[in-house]
Amino acid sequence: MVISHNLLAMNANRQLNLINNRKNKITEKLSSGYRINRSADDAAGLAISEKMRRQIRGLTQASLNCQDGVSLCQVADGALAEIHDMLDRCSELSIKAANGTLTSEDRNYIGLEINQIKEEIDAIKEKVTFNGIEVLKGKEAVADTTTPTIKGGLPAWVTVDGGGSLSSQKTMTQTINIGGTDYRGSTFDFSALNTSNVSELTQSNSGFYTTCCTCSNHYSFTFTDTSSNNFKQSGDHYIFEIGINGVTTGNDLVSRIESAVGNNPAGHYTQLEFAGDKLHVYDNRTSMASASVSSPYGQIGPGVAYGKESIAVAPDIIIQAGSENDENQQIKIKLPGISCSLLNISATSVSSESLARNAIAAFKNAKSYVSLERSRMGAYQNRLEHTINNLNNVVENTTAAESQIRDTDMAKFMVEYARDNILQNAAQAMLAQANQNPQGILSLLQ
Repeated sequence: MVISHNLLAMNANRQLNLINNRKNKITEKLSSGYRINRSADDAAGLAISEKMRRQIRGLTQASLNCQDGVSLCQVADGALAEIHDMLDRCSELSIKAANGTLTSEDRNYIGLEINQIKEEIDAIKEKVTFNGIEVLKGKEAVADTTTPTIKGGLPAWVTVDGGGSLSSQKTMTQTINIGGTDYRGSTFDFSALNTSNVSELTQSNSGFYTTCCTCSNHYSFTFTDTSSNNFKQSGDHYIFEIGINGVTTGNDLVSRIESAVGNNPAGHYTQLEFAGDKLHVYDNRTSMASASVSSPYGQIGPGVAYGKESIAVAPDIIIQAGSENDENQQIKIKLPGISCSLLNISATSVSSESLARNAIAAFKNAKSYVSLERSRMGAYQNRLEHTINNLNNVVENTTAAESQIRDTDMAKFMVEYARDNILQNAAQAMLAQANQNPQGILSLLQ
């Protein structure tokens, strides 16, 4: 028997320490609810679960981002719906103004309301915002009104001012007598038109234009092989498309121009007078009739004048719809651009029956444009809602996977805790017994 080394006690103490350490770890797992509380618990599992945690939190935020995108689309759609209603009202008013039972005064009253609606359409894009972002200013057309693009020409058999054909722009410097009053202007002669050359008028961009006498606006007259007329705007320049199906003489052509345009295109100083197979274009200010007046006169020229529009496109709204810096996890929303210029209704007028009919077509086309923008915003909204559903599903499944790695199996560790509790008590009892063994040496000393 020895007393310097109590091996039984040492062994019992070592076992007790092991049990205590294991029991402490189990207690930590049970109290925290996590199987992995430090990297030493499971190095690989910790690394995997931390990546999953980052993904879960990132996807949760991405879902919130997409919900913000849905809200932005809803704000834009609500504003576009109101613009739809305004265009419906303008269309209703233009149809009313096209009725032959109205007087010019009646049409002026109608025009006042239409002008107010157009002003509100331009104003509403400044008012509709989402978190400070102007949602209806996706793009704005800025027209270069001083240097239009001229396309096409005019057949050589169309003569001007009793001379040759119109091959380039010229100033209206002829004296035109209208109802006994002299004006400054020019005369287009279509008397040479016949069934063999009428088709030359419908060639691409064939036609002529005249300018306003006081500004840079251009009024173009072009021809189509149809029975209907159309009006469109390019920047600040107005284009009248005249259907000439069935036209066989110059008188027929001038009558078609009269029915399509009226006497005063867009309400400016330049006016038209129709005389058989001749068309007079003149400045209706009698003060400009004198040859001694030095102020500039209006211009005429061959072809069709198109505005040079530079489009300023606002940056796309990028919705971060994922947890990674990847273009596939981004949704780009192109904001709608709404203005009277983009809708081509800036120059609409209902001051005459023919202009009112042109306005009907213009407001119809404008509504189609707004419908396209609304459908685009609705498509974005639907896509974002599908994205939200998918993100929430991925978050749920990833959370379940992270739980499998990280969470404590409470039942399993409670069993281990109960086992180690018993072993701890037993080890303590054995340690006490081992410490009693050296007491036997005292009996040898008696």
